[in-house]
Amino acid sequence: MQSMSARLDYDQKPEKTMDGALVSSYMCSPESAAQEFEISHRLYRQLTGRSQPKAREVVMYRILQSFQPGEVTPEQANRIGYELAMRFTGGKHQFVVATHTDKEHIHTHIEFNSVNLDCDGKFKNVKGSALVLRRLNDELCRENGLSVIEHPARNSKAHREQAAIKYGNSFKERLRQTIDRVLPASKDYEDFLAKMRAEGYEVKKEGGNVAFRAPAQERFTRSYRLGDNYTLDALRARCEHRRGRSAEAKTAIQRGDGKMVNLLIDIQAKIDAGKGAGYERWAKIFNLKEAAKTLNFLIDNNLTDYDELVARAEQAGENFNASSKRIKQLEARLSEVKQLKTHIINYSKTREVYAVYKKSRHKKEFLEKHGDEIAQHEAAKKAFDALSGKPIPKVAQLSEEYAKLLAEKQAEYERYRTHRQEMLTYETVKQNVDRILGAELSERERKTKQDQTER
Repeated sequence: MQSMSARLDYDQKPEKTMDGALVSSYMCSPESAAQEFEISHRLYRQLTGRSQPKAREVVMYRILQSFQPGEVTPEQANRIGYELAMRFTGGKHQFVVATHTDKEHIHTHIEFNSVNLDCDGKFKNVKGSALVLRRLNDELCRENGLSVIEHPARNSKAHREQAAIKYGNSFKERLRQTIDRVLPASKDYEDFLAKMRAEGYEVKKEGGNVAFRAPAQERFTRSYRLGDNYTLDALRARCEHRRGRSAEAKTAIQRGDGKMVNLLIDIQAKIDAGKGAGYERWAKIFNLKEAAKTLNFLIDNNLTDYDELVARAEQAGENFNASSKRIKQLEARLSEVKQLKTHIINYSKTREVYAVYKKSRHKKEFLEKHGDEIAQHEAAKKAFDALSGKPIPKVAQLSEEYAKLLAEKQAEYERYRTHRQEMLTYETVKQNVDRILGAELSERERKTKQDQTER
């Protein structure tokens, strides 16, 4: 945690970032990003039950992006860095972008949380990730008329080809990521298409399909080729679902301006770490604004009693835990149903082969030819024995149950996201209240000691 805080503090040094003007972020506040990243990791461990030794755990990834001297403005560099982080993470991870101007060449530090926004998975830094990042960076630079390294090191082409095989068509992957990022913020389907055009895509409607073409792409990509969630009907349904959720979404956990309450800054700790007087003045203003947001949240939610705030924070945590537990149960049953369905199908397909095998006098030779089928049949029999005498369900029954479980999981996942945001909000507000009350108590104690001394 200290290392993460130190790194983020270094990235955001006022003397490097034009007094913070060249710092931007996604789904977090730059000043409290370390705390927010840590909360996400705590939720990840709680939700998945997975953890790693401290020495091996990666809590945050860093990307460094440099530009030729005199080729880009600081503001443009920060915007390009933000877009690079968005494309590389697919909008699924919090990140902070800080552009430095203290060297001859302008360069940008990008730090992104290894845990995703849903806190149920981590970024997979597999072999070839750096090559994918480089390709995205080159595309961005070309789009903005900037230079790129035209002659990479030897064998890099082969590596790029391997990465392309692993990750699939880069245009398709970028299109998926762009759709997933743009659609949630769209009012309706037409607004979604307008936002896609604003992203630089050409949009073509043809019959019952919609197709997109990115800059420098030769042919249009029909959306249905991206998967079941990207057909025309699916995109329309996702837009309608999003609009319905927006209309019914709870506003109690948000301020009227839509901005979430951020954690207050421990100013003294920052000053002890080397922050200057300019930072102290800025942080005090920041804390005043966030304290006002906290107060407004308490008023809007009729929270005048501290114990009630604690109770609501605990209830929000319990709701989140219950939703997480139910999702795990549904996923476990979905896996069981899927496996049982597979066993029933395999049993039917391999029954005759297995009967011949049992009667065969040359089992070893027969097993060499039909080993996979026999193994499938025996695995199915073992699964049926585990039913403890219960009748084996029909495939149609399992398919119906699977569809119901999947629908329930999707509905539960929506509740999970709401409960998670409520929990984060109440935890933030409670921490702010504790800090405000603690500051007031310390000030009272100081004045009491001063009065006693004067007497």
